[in-house]
Amino acid sequence: MDSLTAGIALIVAQLCVALIMTGVYFAAPREQCTRYWALSEIFIAAGILMIVLNVSVPIHILLLLGYNSLAWGSILQLWGTQAFYKKSQSTKLGWLVGIAFFLFLGLILLMKLPIAERLLLLSATMLFMLILNCRELWTGPETGRSFGNILTLGAAGLLILNNVFRIGALLLLAQDFQPTTHSLTGVGALYLVPLSGTLLYGTGLLLLYFERIVEEKHHLATHDELTGMLNRRAIVAGGEREVAMALRNNQPLTIAFVDVDFFKRINDNLGHEAGDIFLIEIAQLLTKTCRNIDLVGRYGGEEFCIIFPGVGQENATIVGERLLNAVRQYRFQNQYQMTVSVGLASLPENPKDRSWANLINRADSALYKAKDFGRDQFCIAEEDLI
Repeated sequence: MDSLTAGIALIVAQLCVALIMTGVYFAAPREQCTRYWALSEIFIAAGILMIVLNVSVPIHILLLLGYNSLAWGSILQLWGTQAFYKKSQSTKLGWLVGIAFFLFLGLILLMKLPIAERLLLLSATMLFMLILNCRELWTGPETGRSFGNILTLGAAGLLILNNVFRIGALLLLAQDFQPTTHSLTGVGALYLVPLSGTLLYGTGLLLLYFERIVEEKHHLATHDELTGMLNRRAIVAGGEREVAMALRNNQPLTIAFVDVDFFKRINDNLGHEAGDIFLIEIAQLLTKTCRNIDLVGRYGGEEFCIIFPGVGQENATIVGERLLNAVRQYRFQNQYQMTVSVGLASLPENPKDRSWANLINRADSALYKAKDFGRDQFCIAEEDLI
């Protein structure tokens, strides 16, 4: 394969990736990362096109634009990765790199230095940006490595090795290095490896974005939009699972219904926005009060459901007191004292019905008793209520 054919293949591949990224951006225009990635692929595709065209018709302005497009494409890739992982963007560094590259390239063209000089400048700049990109990809994930993250890291690593090889070849061969060489090594280093790396990198970015969409949809399906805790569907599914495990392993289990006392007063006196803030803070307080293995969810309105694996009826009093005291010590907006009523129910030892439905009905009945007895207290469902 000659350099022209390989160059055309690289341009076509880059344009396809740019087109796909642009489509992703139009599908999610508010996503900053997709905007940066789309612009990055467009800049790189345009840069490769201008450089390949310049091979047959040398024009300095075309070279200047082509090389700068490639450099800025790598800078935009970094900004896109930082935006994807919601990190503070080092835009100042990117601008400094872009301006420095423009000035050095202009100086090389004005002094009519050999082609190896500008290739060395481009390879060093792209190597630097790829290393920064790899650092973001390596440190970005908070929940472990995904296939998209590993693929993108691998593609970036391939492009890094390619640029290291280019720099080594340029330093060793100097003026004898020609981009139009017909040797397999030259064509591979200049076109085939970048072609593979580009396709893999673009695919990796798409997988990263797709994985995040799937994760967010799963989170929305199982978590309450306001408080961020488990929603009713998830707490019911988790409760049924915990009951089955407790019965199978002959372990105790207790659930609690927690209802905010006189919550309507907050909405009436302070507004619904204040009521939402209060629910968020109460949700955080209850989660902090419970153990890591406990399941805490919003059952509906101002009512919460908590599942305590391994806690039997003999310890239900401790649980109830802990929940009440945590809320009593809390002050909404540092001035309003709030209370809750709690209904607790444990799996009975010798039951006729040990189902989740029976357990939750008993906890609900205990909650209403706590309210009838004056609120700001807890009641425990007795076994003989079955």
